[in-house]
Amino acid sequence: MTTTLDQRDLVKCVRKFRTLDDELKVANTRIHKLREDKKFVESEMSDILKRTAFQGINKLEIQDDGSFIKVQRPETWNKPWSLSQKELKDLIASYSGPLDGLFKWIVDRKKTEMVAKEFAFRRIVNMDDNHNDDTRSEMGANRHA
Repeated sequence: MTTTLDQRDLVKCVRKFRTLDDELKVANTRIHKLREDKKFVESEMSDILKRTAFQGINKLEIQDDGSFIKVQRPETWNKPWSLSQKELKDLIASYSGPLDGLFKWIVDRKKTEMVAKEFAFRRIVNMDDNHNDDTRSEMGANRHA
């Protein structure tokens, strides 16, 4: 009798798992499409912001909700980076200066490789917290166009 109850419990869980998995697949498909659409709009914004009339603009205010879009122009910011173990070993092997300069040398070398050649946009939104004071929240990660 216990085995039958256990089996029913497992079947319920498996069906619930399947339902949630199906819902996640639908949601992920929708999110993928939204990200593609957003990337296209970011590309359009980049093309517009390259025009002479917009050269000095680094912030786009959205009046109706109080948010704004921070504009990061090409060659003014660095992409995030990391090192694999192999890259780290190779860099260490190619370094010939004093040991106390190794870290700075690696960082400086990687930074120059990671200077962004494209625009990036980040939306900043006013959000009310539990203490009733306004705080700024960054929505989403950097998006590059």
